[in-house]
Amino acid sequence: MSEISAVWERIEAWYEAQGASHLLNPGASAEAIAQAEKQLGLTFPAELTESLMRHDGSAGMSWPGGDLLSLEGIARERSVWMELLESDIFSGNADHNETSTLIQSGWWNPGWIPLHADGGGNGMVVDMAPAQAGTAGQVLFMDHEVGPNEPEYDSLAEYLEAIADGLEAGQFFVNEDAVVSTDDISAPELFRKESL
Repeated sequence: MSEISAVWERIEAWYEAQGASHLLNPGASAEAIAQAEKQLGLTFPAELTESLMRHDGSAGMSWPGGDLLSLEGIARERSVWMELLESDIFSGNADHNETSTLIQSGWWNPGWIPLHADGGGNGMVVDMAPAQAGTAGQVLFMDHEVGPNEPEYDSLAEYLEAIADGLEAGQFFVNEDAVVSTDDISAPELFRKESL
């Protein structure tokens, strides 16, 4: 069994235990993935292809920290970032992360594949154009206000492992078809009688 399959089994078990399996979309077809790659002008890493064939993202904000993007979501998010890049709005940030040996300098890179979105313009991306000491397929967080961070995970499998670990450790729960962090339980709307 591949690393991706093994970690997805753990994630699926958590969603099933929450009665929330319906929040994980069915897998994408190989044809749909090939069409998306052609549309985006990118080749997805094998791990991402395997993951998308297992689940084509999540339904809405039903993934830890937001939305695990479907093929449609990947295309939509990337389109927004590419439009901004081509408009030269990021030209003043061309030297962002210029000392990094892991990611290329700049605010956005055409070799990045959006993976996750938090609904506020931020999210995880798969880096297919790393700097000389980076690894193709590494996963980093892109914050629209402060720019990209150094890679947080060496691979998609490692990112999914961290998600599975957090789910199994009780760091998240399902509330009205949203996956919510236990850090957010102080939000008053979660304590309304209708929510309990």
